[in-house]
Amino acid sequence: MHTRVHMFPKVRGRQEERGFTLAEVMVAVAVLAIGLVAIGAGFQQATSGVATGRGETTAVFLAEQRLEQLKAQALTNFTAASLNAGTTTDYCAGAAACQATPIANSTLYTRTTTITDVASAAITGCPVTPLSCKEVRVRVTYRPVTSSGDLSGQRTVDVFGTLAPRS
Repeated sequence: MHTRVHMFPKVRGRQEERGFTLAEVMVAVAVLAIGLVAIGAGFQQATSGVATGRGETTAVFLAEQRLEQLKAQALTNFTAASLNAGTTTDYCAGAAACQATPIANSTLYTRTTTITDVASAAITGCPVTPLSCKEVRVRVTYRPVTSSGDLSGQRTVDVFGTLAPRS
C-alpha cells in the first residue's frame, strides 16, 4: 500500500534547484567574447594577406608579361626599336593595359624595363656575329594595401632575362 508520503514528493527548497549562477553566465560570456574578438582579428589578417598576395601576383604578372613581349619581339625582329638599349617606364592599373603616362586615381604599378647590350663574349651562347645579346631587367614597384589601409610601404618585383638573336 502506498502512503501519502510516497505519492506526493516533497517540495524542494531553493538550494536544490538546478541552473547556472550569474557568475557562471558572466564567465561564459567573457570566454565567448574573447573568442569572437580573436576570430575577428583572424579575418582581418586573412583579408590583408589576400590583398598582399593579389598585389604581388599582379606585379609578377606585369613583369613577366613585359619580358614575354620582348622575347616575342626578339624572335621576329631582333633589331627592332623596342629592343634598343635604354630604360622605359610604363604605368599600369592592375593587370590592365599599361601606358606611358601615369594613371590618375587608381592603384598604380610602375613597370621599368632596362635593356642593356652585352658583348657576345660576356655570355656563353651568344652568337659572335652579327649581333650581341641583350640583358633585360623588368622591375615592377607598387604600394600594397595593408590591413590598416596604410600605403606608405613600397614593394618591388624584379625579373631578369637574356635575349639573343635567332640563329
